[in-house]
Amino acid sequence: MTGAIPQAMFATAANQACLEAVRALERSRIEATRTNDVGRLESLLHDQLIYVNSAGEIYDKQRYLHGIGTQALTYDRDFDVRETHARALDDLVILAGIMLGHSRLDGEQQVFHFPCIGVWRKDSGGWRMIAWQSSSGSR
Repeated sequence: MTGAIPQAMFATAANQACLEAVRALERSRIEATRTNDVGRLESLLHDQLIYVNSAGEIYDKQRYLHGIGTQALTYDRDFDVRETHARALDDLVILAGIMLGHSRLDGEQQVFHFPCIGVWRKDSGGWRMIAWQSSSGSR
């Protein structure tokens, strides 16, 4: 997520380190999404991923990666996420913000400026995104 990086409320030094680590991984996820890099996304996404797009469609990891890999779902180079809120809680990091850019879903152009939230979990595999939701609803 880009833009001014807000500090997490009540962040300890350890939590701040977790936030910085996840922010770096989030930048990698965004770049991998822009370039349809399924291999890199595979390592960044938790096996139990729940991904809810702005239309309310729910994807598990396999379905999401398949959409990216077959280019049924593609994101333009302007795809980005601007972080507005962050929380670090033990083995979870929550990043909320605004998703910006363009994509194509089954060939249909999508333009977005949507609120979104991503949840990262740390387990034996390291930090990986376990949940994502964006919303096309008005604010």
